Amino acid sequence: MSLEDRQYRIVLRKTVRGYVIQFRSSKPETRESTLVRIGGTKAREVFNTIVESLRKHGFITEEIGNENYKAYRIKQEIGPVVGGFLVLIRRSRDAKSWIPYFEDFLLEKFKGSKALLSHVLSLGIELSKAHPPPERVRMQLNPKILDSIGSGFKVIVKKLWRLKG
Repeated sequence: MSLEDRQYRIVLRKTVRGYVIQFRSSKPETRESTLVRIGGTKAREVFNTIVESLRKHGFITEEIGNENYKAYRIKQEIGPVVGGFLVLIRRSRDAKSWIPYFEDFLLEKFKGSKALLSHVLSLGIELSKAHPPPERVRMQLNPKILDSIGSGFKVIVKKLWRLKG
């Protein structure tokens, strides 16, 4: 099943430790699972910027919202791009430095950005099938694999498009 056959949601949850971004996915008639989690001091700011860019171009619809939990459904064709971007920035020292490029990636101002980011997510899914995450991890994808993929693709993205993120 391809990445486009899935439903995608982006969620911001407030936990005891702070805010957490969750990128969730489900295949038709299956239970939703969390593919990517991002926490940290800037999680809320990163989430709000991503959601604002997606809303501006009509790529999301709001589902649920309150002070502790916000969820948005992402259009199928753009979901893998958002997931790939979250993998890319997941372990960045400064995730905010990548945020200005997000809208340009969505609009493909950098040639091939949508395809590249979709491949980032796809590679994470395929490698995680071979090396599933430990039981205690609350994600479907292996965090070590996502960290490795994110690090490698950051180098590719910086060299390919001469970015300074």
